[in-house]
Amino acid sequence: METEIMRFCRAFQRNVGDDMPIRVSQFAVLNIMCTVPGPHVPAVLADRLHVSKAMISSHIAALMRCGLIVRVPSPEDGRSVYVMPSKRGRDLFNKISRKNVEKMNVLKSQMGAKKFDTLVRLITIANQIIDN
Repeated sequence: METEIMRFCRAFQRNVGDDMPIRVSQFAVLNIMCTVPGPHVPAVLADRLHVSKAMISSHIAALMRCGLIVRVPSPEDGRSVYVMPSKRGRDLFNKISRKNVEKMNVLKSQMGAKKFDTLVRLITIANQIIDN
């Protein structure tokens, strides 16, 4: 069972090719920054992803090295910084998201809508349990 779940998760990591210069966990950070209105503060990103501030700092550093995000000083407090996706980061996010949607469409067409909807409901329930 564990092997099958891991295999399913890996299916969304492969076949992206050289377009995925980051880890899936780093993509999760980029995903939030591209889909949730900002500005984004590292501590809030850490809370949202249920990871430590040190882990978020590591992810942010890696994303910055790839030119996918930028740091912006807070206009209210010069000591604070916001992070936001760069154009390159948004482009990568959009490209990978499109590929993932294509994979989901293949699943839905081959499984049938009813089974696919059941799969999505079960994954939603599992995520809620894991997040609590």
